[in-house]
Amino acid sequence: MENTLDLLKELTGDPKVMWVVGGGSVVSENHADGITQPEVHNGWATIEADNWHFHLQLEKIDGIQFVEATSHGDLKSYYVRFSHNWDETLVRCYFPNPYLDDDEKRTEFQPEKLRAFEEARDRLGR
Repeated sequence: MENTLDLLKELTGDPKVMWVVGGGSVVSENHADGITQPEVHNGWATIEADNWHFHLQLEKIDGIQFVEATSHGDLKSYYVRFSHNWDETLVRCYFPNPYLDDDEKRTEFQPEKLRAFEEARDRLGR
């Protein structure tokens, strides 16, 4: 649980990470505007930002994956996935897409955005 909490703290420290809560039939995409460090009480982490928050039962997280995935046809996405029993996605934290500009429009590849994901994966990946 401690490593999981350390990773959550690091991810909440990056205001450019997008938080996607859930992974089944309903998901919520949330920008990190005003995000604060997780608060933990009775095994639950509360992650809060300006206009949203969620509660995450830390003991349910038994997998953390650093993922490179194809999305929207030819784009690639880079994120950290917190899972339970491998098949249940609890939360995903998307790093800024190196193929999109700050307005989410396609642009030339920006290697510095990919480096942020790779550095986190190399340092914290399992």
